[in-house]
Amino acid sequence: MKIPTLALTMIALSAATTIAVASRPAVPPLTLADLVGHMESNYPGEVVAIQFDGAGDKRPHYHVDMRFPESGLASLDIDAVTLAMASRDVVPLTAGSATLADAAALIATQIPGQVIVAELDAFQGAAPHYDVDVRLPHGAVARLKVDPATLQIAWRNPAIVDE
Repeated sequence: MKIPTLALTMIALSAATTIAVASRPAVPPLTLADLVGHMESNYPGEVVAIQFDGAGDKRPHYHVDMRFPESGLASLDIDAVTLAMASRDVVPLTAGSATLADAAALIATQIPGQVIVAELDAFQGAAPHYDVDVRLPHGAVARLKVDPATLQIAWRNPAIVDE
């Protein structure tokens, strides 16, 4: 008699925890203006460039370039919710890696459409790769990444966007 009661109690507690977690609202990302204000009021520098990155391959974050009077320019990634900071110093590619032109040409042979963006993403915290966007014949944009060492193609998140 005690085991069924214990089992029902455990199930009820588990369900209550699940409902409480599910109903907790997600914390929205800080707005661009709020982040600029935060950075400039907490650090002795000026934000000279900022871009929101909510691509989904990482947590929503901002790419921030900040000029400091004493030390010059710092390139940072700032988590849009927690404000955790990481340096965006460029990680060098290994010898023999594919070039940006190689990656764009490879994508052009594999995906029908027009390559509209190709850039190296080689900042600390992620393996260096090329981000390549292709405007598909029906107008949407395919978002891919290419490993410069292996030339393997993978989808970024979201993989297809309507623009």
